[in-house]
Amino acid sequence: MKCFFSGCDYEAMAGSWKCTFHVHRSRCAAGDCRNQVYARNLCVRHGGKRQCQVEGCHMNCRVGDFCTRHSSTDVLRFCSEEGCRSQVHLRGKCFRHGGGRRCQVADCTKFARNRGFCAKHTPKKTTSPVVQPPPQQEPARRNFLADVESLLTYYYYGQSVA
Repeated sequence: MKCFFSGCDYEAMAGSWKCTFHVHRSRCAAGDCRNQVYARNLCVRHGGKRQCQVEGCHMNCRVGDFCTRHSSTDVLRFCSEEGCRSQVHLRGKCFRHGGGRRCQVADCTKFARNRGFCAKHTPKKTTSPVVQPPPQQEPARRNFLADVESLLTYYYYGQSVA
């Protein structure tokens, strides 16, 4: 059985309707919704996130009580390109106008997403090899009877026989 949440293709855990990734997440309280809770037992679509306070605007709040379109320009910084109303990302510019870092791989034109690389060129995690502890050497087996004989000789005669 697949996980309950929309877009999740993982197998559900035995005796559960959630996969191991979603095990600590709750589902939206709205009817047949298969999204996870954002706030107040609702997903974003069903009102878990507050909406912009400007009448007629149905965008989600991003800055205080307003969406980015209606928030104060004192709070937001916009791209320095003339006529651009996108938010600044890097060096005073939005992604579209050069405010993003490019992938470190030569001739790749994609934006860096993880550790300086795009999604395609991000180095895969390598699992470190499991280092096996050196096998413990068993102490050299000694001849039990020889030890007993040596102890008895010492006990009775007061001298060691080697």
